Amino acid sequence: MAKRKARQVSPEAAPSSPSESSEGPTGSESSSGSDVTESEDDSPSSSSGVSDEEGIVNVDFEFFDPKPTDFHGVKALLKSYLEDTLWDISGFVDIFLAQTTVGTVVKTSNDDNPIGILTALNLARYKDRACMKEIYQYLWKNSNGKAERENLETMWNKQAKDVGLIVSERLVNIPIDLVPPLYNSLLDEVMWATEDEPTKELQNFFKFKDYVIVTRVFVEHSKKKGSDDGKQAKVGIIQKQKGVTEDKGELIYVKPEDEIFHQLCTWSFTFPVNAESLAAHETKNVKQLRLVMGFQAKRMAAFRDAVKNLAEDGDETNATDS
Repeated sequence: MAKRKARQVSPEAAPSSPSESSEGPTGSESSSGSDVTESEDDSPSSSSGVSDEEGIVNVDFEFFDPKPTDFHGVKALLKSYLEDTLWDISGFVDIFLAQTTVGTVVKTSNDDNPIGILTALNLARYKDRACMKEIYQYLWKNSNGKAERENLETMWNKQAKDVGLIVSERLVNIPIDLVPPLYNSLLDEVMWATEDEPTKELQNFFKFKDYVIVTRVFVEHSKKKGSDDGKQAKVGIIQKQKGVTEDKGELIYVKPEDEIFHQLCTWSFTFPVNAESLAAHETKNVKQLRLVMGFQAKRMAAFRDAVKNLAEDGDETNATDS
């Protein structure tokens, strides 16, 4: 069932094929400057088309509850979640698809293949699943010191019943102004689940106090300190976000909202990605990292405001450029 649908995008912002990997700097999260519209109509839209005069492609992005037929598309989006680690990715997809009350699959009106997903999974609820154990082991192995391991251990094990793992994967050229309604949908569903789930136990699984977020970023090391090239550089067509540095390099956020999470989080750490397949996506001065963050649920209001402003700023920038 469609939850919500939206908007027009320009041809360069229209999503590429879902069969393409979401890994690496191969696209841009951009906005066409058109408004996002919301609808409670569950029927698919058929308004896609091309205007020769304006150069606009009409694309309806729709939000759906997960369903079993999404399995292969969701698995494709998650295939690089743990780099090239051998793990129970199919089991992880099964968890996502089974949790229909909280979780969203993004599609276009003319294609049933998922192009984005977002959910929050309670760590205690799924602690005995092989895939969740393997995610923890992957993060533990790549944590860099005592403090990082203590933070991870506290959230993943000691406080697991109150912690949600936010899983967000999408094609990199999905427009940025879909991000606010996407997260609004997630957070509303979490709130509703605390009241509407059929048992008290299930309701409690969504009373999150904290979240863990695992995402990817790039770090750029400029050739010359203070060089203007460092300020203007791009990776593919992913824009560098403002002045965040780590390991004496500048972080490039693939998903713009991750910068907001990073600014508001209580702890974080990064580690390099070792997959051999990444060689084609990297240059001499740009390397891919995983970014792991711990985020307090009480800061979600500030996050929602910041994401809304981020999308509005993107629309204003595009309107000015046009």
